Amino acid sequence: MINLDLLKSYKSADYHVDASPSFILKIGMHSRELESIYKTSYKYTAAFITAFNPYSQELSNQENKDRNHKLEELLQSLHFDYIHGEGKCGHGDWDGEESFLIFGISKKQASEIGKEFEQNAIVWCDKDAIPQLLLLK
Repeated sequence: MINLDLLKSYKSADYHVDASPSFILKIGMHSRELESIYKTSYKYTAAFITAFNPYSQELSNQENKDRNHKLEELLQSLHFDYIHGEGKCGHGDWDGEESFLIFGISKKQASEIGKEFEQNAIVWCDKDAIPQLLLLK
């Protein structure tokens, strides 16, 4: 079970996408930028996933980078298109978490990858381009 403070933090976080131009995904708010990417890529789902801080246990910067490198290698081996990003909470002691916005992934596969990398939740974006928090535990 995820505690309420952590859940609030996830819901209010800014999910920065390093596209050109860059943009921010917000839970529950339609993203024109994501919708535009959908139209040009012909991929109509996306997930924002990190491998940082498994189950919200803070790791060293190097450990987190190594975990995210393994996640990126997995995405490449599965031939997903993705854009780098960073999840940032507006308050608190947490640094931003390097992440990936992955296109054309199914909700099931995104959940499986999130669980494989021991995440409490991921951000799921369906064809409506409205990011939603998907709890994994």
